[in-house]
Amino acid sequence: MVSVSGSPHKLQINRLSKSFRINGSVVPVLKDVELDIAAGEFVVIVGASGSGKTTLLRILAGLEKGDRGTVKVDGEIVTGVSSERAMVFQEPRLLPWLTVEANIAFGLELQKYTGEELRQRIGEYLHLVGLENFRTAYPSQLSGGMAQRVGIARALAINPDILLLDEPLGALDAMKKMAMQQELERIWLEEQVTMVMVTHDIEEAVYLADKIVVMSGAGADTPFRIVPVDLPRPRDRGSPAFVRLRESLLQEFQFDIRN
Repeated sequence: MVSVSGSPHKLQINRLSKSFRINGSVVPVLKDVELDIAAGEFVVIVGASGSGKTTLLRILAGLEKGDRGTVKVDGEIVTGVSSERAMVFQEPRLLPWLTVEANIAFGLELQKYTGEELRQRIGEYLHLVGLENFRTAYPSQLSGGMAQRVGIARALAINPDILLLDEPLGALDAMKKMAMQQELERIWLEEQVTMVMVTHDIEEAVYLADKIVVMSGAGADTPFRIVPVDLPRPRDRGSPAFVRLRESLLQEFQFDIRN
């Protein structure tokens, strides 16, 4: 896939830096981040708490601005939020007074979908996430995994070029999380959307990513680095190559915590 600008990169981050002022002091969070993401690529960002993962994701979404550097989508500088970039949070943030189908319809109606076109699009994404039989259910009647699937369906229904996910599976138990990882990979393959996800789960990163961005924080000698994941799909969590990569990343994080 090639972005509409003709560049092989859908998303380009150039020397991005960001600091926050806390109790009168300037605290650097991101320092000179450089990252190119191809159209249709699945990139996962990992790092210890405070390393800038979510800040980076929010800047990509247009919810925050960097102090220096640029973020470009299809060659155009990101200056704010846009329907071409949708975000899924750790909590699904569904509207509790609306049914599943009404939650999915919410963003579509803002885009002026109406009538049969609206119904068809809702049905398409209910089918994509396997929730056709729950279209009239309310969020309080759903499990955590089902609610998160509604959140993903709502984000994808507006047809974004880039889906940003901030620890979307973090609240699930181990078995539900593994099932949702497989589901997320299936959706990514079917939709061919560019995905950028933040997670604390190293195994999740190795299972899903085309490449992993390891964040060490702005104060580190190497604030970030990029690890390619050259493993065939579907991935076998028990394969020697999978285990080696997972263990090498886990050891690196243990070293970061000790230092």
